Amino acid sequence: MGFTWDNSLKVGIAEIDEQHKQLIDQMNLLIDAMKKNQAKEEVRKILDFLDVYVEKHFSYEEGCMHRFKCPVADQNKVAHATFVNTLKEVRQGLEKDGPSLTLVMTVNHQLLSWFINHIRKIDTQLTPCVPQLV
Repeated sequence: MGFTWDNSLKVGIAEIDEQHKQLIDQMNLLIDAMKKNQAKEEVRKILDFLDVYVEKHFSYEEGCMHRFKCPVADQNKVAHATFVNTLKEVRQGLEKDGPSLTLVMTVNHQLLSWFINHIRKIDTQLTPCVPQLV
């Protein structure tokens, strides 16, 4: 499978860390499903889950950043919108061309790798803003 969770991704808020783990797992499943050329319906199920879960996670995380006055809160919100747009593009690509190699590369680079980098560079900046974590 693709990327696995490690402590470099830890934000320190249990719910956010668990959500990040779940999202990484689902993106890995998506990549595997497309590489194995599974039916569009199977790939769609994973995308459906990601659509719902991403919305839940981003909303919760943005709320935490706002509540704890994290200096990157606005930057985080813009980055999340970018991810959501990419996820929509992946779905459109799936409907148009099926689970192609190009789509696998897009998911791997523009979703999974992007998400890992986002957690390390943006989300971890929440940690020092949360009083009980400092």
